[in-house]
Amino acid sequence: MTDPRHKAARLLGAIDWQTEVSGFCRCPGESLHTSANGKKDCRVSIDGAPTLHCFHSTCAPIVAGMNYKLRCELGQSSWSLILPGGRVIRSGDVLQSTGAILTREIIVVRAKAEGRTKDDQLLFESVKVEFERIKPELFETMKWTFNDILRDSPVKDVAHREAEDQFRTWLQIWPPHAHVWIGSIYDSGREEHAKNFRPISEWYQIGPVMGNFTCGSSFKAGSYQRSNANCNGTRFMVVESDTLSKDEVGAVFSYLHRRLKYNIHAVIDTGGKSLHGWFDAPRKASEERRLKLALTLFGCDPKLFTFSQPVRLPGAMRDGKLQRMIFLNQLKK
Repeated sequence: MTDPRHKAARLLGAIDWQTEVSGFCRCPGESLHTSANGKKDCRVSIDGAPTLHCFHSTCAPIVAGMNYKLRCELGQSSWSLILPGGRVIRSGDVLQSTGAILTREIIVVRAKAEGRTKDDQLLFESVKVEFERIKPELFETMKWTFNDILRDSPVKDVAHREAEDQFRTWLQIWPPHAHVWIGSIYDSGREEHAKNFRPISEWYQIGPVMGNFTCGSSFKAGSYQRSNANCNGTRFMVVESDTLSKDEVGAVFSYLHRRLKYNIHAVIDTGGKSLHGWFDAPRKASEERRLKLALTLFGCDPKLFTFSQPVRLPGAMRDGKLQRMIFLNQLKK
């Protein structure tokens, strides 16, 4: 029985194995990279659905082609490896971050329980582990510190604007017709709360006086309840973490923007310990599920994938500190 690591090496060249099933290698699309290469930019894993991951984005078509080859060569053949302690991992098994082996038999059971095909479940379990494996390199390779974010803002003076200017500038990222909710957490659910759901033009006149929260989604005209059912389609993906430092969550923002190509509109300093990144929302439900999984594993808050979840409003105050935009992309004319 051929060692799957030998097959992987024949396809990719030398591999610096970090575990029995995962290691760093040279990206097959390295010639397409437009930024400096690092030794930990590209990782291959041979368990589960064999996967090659590279932090660069310009090589994506080459990486996708190599993933197809890896899965044909390794995923469709029978092999086994002996792990430390005498445990055996087989093709179709997944080595988890705890060291436990998720067997292919359990994956089949999970697929039935969760309404997926066996192959889809295998890919799901493999991707989940892969994101855990690349997390340490994420903070190194995608580094984007708080000071970097301030420096890189296309609108250079945004962090120094006064509260009302912050607020009215933020309003410009919305379509003019959008109805936006602004208020305190509990300003929702009663007819009297209709005053918190207003079109952009009215918020321009009122200013940031109704509360220090908003949502990443707009609502139907006439709404008075902040619920997913009342969202009308205009939506941003707001990413934040209560466990990562501002520098660490900056690396997550960088990964989303540079590697996954999600357009970033703004970064908001909440006046506390966290930053909020405002991105274009995923277009497909399957894409959103995978992204939610990855961001949760990276340490981000999955609740913000709820369309109507409150988030901090720029231009409002929090315990005497201004909630402010520190990064703003060029606004459309």
